[in-house]
Amino acid sequence: MSNYKGYLLKFGSSVMPNSYLCEYSSTPDQRLDSDAERDNTGYLQRSTLPNGKTSITFTTHILFLDEKIRFQGIINSGITNTVQRKCTVTFWDDETNTYKTSSFYLPDVEYSILDADDTGITYEPISVELIEY
Repeated sequence: MSNYKGYLLKFGSSVMPNSYLCEYSSTPDQRLDSDAERDNTGYLQRSTLPNGKTSITFTTHILFLDEKIRFQGIINSGITNTVQRKCTVTFWDDETNTYKTSSFYLPDVEYSILDADDTGITYEPISVELIEY
């Protein structure tokens, strides 16, 4: 039986509708070494930390201004530190097939305008990266 609840991301308590997403990828539980080196026989000696870190990348479809504003509002609802761009995200972890909640860093997001006229703005797909703390 699947633990999947119909969404991939939730920022704070706000679910990011899958309909906004046209691409989504994650690298869950990346192993981190506190020390790694080769010994005198060439074998790798690793001291791996107990907690892995996840990175997530997703891209929207083309958005109109109102959609982009709603999209930003969902992301902003998870922000816990605006200066650091730290946010709380619940995400589908494909390694464990469960949801996990953690703190992520949100690097700068670029917004490219496809078209602008008297009635509104249309945006190229927006790419977002999340890097777990």
